Amino acid sequence: MGFLPLVFIGLSDIQGWSGLKQRLEVVAANGIAPEKPELIVDPPVPSEGGKAVAATAAASGPAQGDAAAKAPQYPANAWTSVWANMGTSKDNPMGVEWFGMVIGLGFVLAFGYWCTDFLVVQRAMAAESMSAARRTPVIATIPKILIPAIVILPGMIALVAKPHAEVFKPVAQTAEGKLEERMATPQFGLIPAKYEEVEIEKEGKIQTLKKVKRDADGKIQPDYDLTVPMLLVQYFPTGLLGLGLTALMASFMSGMAGNVTAFNTVWTYDIYQSYIAPNRSDAHYLWMGRMATIFGILVSIAAAYVAAKFNNIMDFIQLVFGFVNAPLFATFLLGMFWKRATGHGAFFGLLAGTGVSALHTALTGPTGHWFVNVHQYGSDMAQNFWMAIYSWTTCLTVTIVVSLATRPNKSDDELRGLVYSLTPQKHDDHRLAWYARPMVLGAIMLAVTIVLNILFW
Repeated sequence: MGFLPLVFIGLSDIQGWSGLKQRLEVVAANGIAPEKPELIVDPPVPSEGGKAVAATAAASGPAQGDAAAKAPQYPANAWTSVWANMGTSKDNPMGVEWFGMVIGLGFVLAFGYWCTDFLVVQRAMAAESMSAARRTPVIATIPKILIPAIVILPGMIALVAKPHAEVFKPVAQTAEGKLEERMATPQFGLIPAKYEEVEIEKEGKIQTLKKVKRDADGKIQPDYDLTVPMLLVQYFPTGLLGLGLTALMASFMSGMAGNVTAFNTVWTYDIYQSYIAPNRSDAHYLWMGRMATIFGILVSIAAAYVAAKFNNIMDFIQLVFGFVNAPLFATFLLGMFWKRATGHGAFFGLLAGTGVSALHTALTGPTGHWFVNVHQYGSDMAQNFWMAIYSWTTCLTVTIVVSLATRPNKSDDELRGLVYSLTPQKHDDHRLAWYARPMVLGAIMLAVTIVLNILFW
């Protein structure tokens, strides 16, 4: 909620939602790049016949016209609609078609997160009753539905807002010849280009220079991870800027604290106490939990350096989810609803699903293909969505086949409470007011979701 003022101030700067839509039409038609920042016009040029007008392409000379002609061109509503341009991956900037979005993200990755991520599940496990546990994820959908307003809108604003000249200073050259960046210079709206340090030899001395980072096709890479900080710098005064940065850091710390707690709980109680060192004292398990916390933080620090190699943090997160959550969701699904599933089936299913994720990343693009590029996706996110689909399908299939080929070692009595069909259903919904019943709340949130998807179709 701390980012809501940022959204309101940003929208006010670009003449509200209508101004944002008109500017994004220009972006869709021309593809804003550092070589042609003047395509962000003020006031924005309206669209004609469903296509945005490239107002400055002809006026800026042949070089700029050629650059605009080579830029990716999408339908005018490509940045402001959800499903209208999902027919093919080439019609939307995300590079994903509807099947990859619905099954890869909407089913495999979303259910994998909500149903297997212990950080989420432990909230329901701590509930006082079955109804309260069932309400937990439903109530959590309320802020999740509002997430686009405070996460996606700032990114859209940053893509089209004009940098304030008094805020951003250019890169300066020091007397020693080293580039010194006083403030990241916006090149994609408010989004700066990504830089990398290179060493050159000059007059017998090794000097370090900052160089704009480009992809394999020679295109300048935007540094999307600096989107929110750049918005904060542009729109917030000094005092409010400190408050905004504090809110940003608090959100990071909250997420990290929750994940570290979930990690040491699962390791200490579900693995270490159950299989490695049972029947030890509470002091011993407390010590192990502390060591697990230290180890988890060190792994997080190492993961941050890995994430820095990616174009943005979401590509890295979805890649990890595709490796871990996607096959795990298939295992959970069969374990909860099919009593014939066996431990051998689950083990080899997880192994096969994770292996397929690695193989898919190694053989496909745009940034994978460690050996040979078998298939080229429109974006890293599309690659992650399809990796999740293949991983989930492989794990599900292998688990079923191996389970049918092996003998189950658990009786129905032992599976009671673990498998849905063998567990007596005890709900106290009838004693609750209608607005507190999980089914009613779920139906309301589903209706709200459908309405929002229609409005932004």
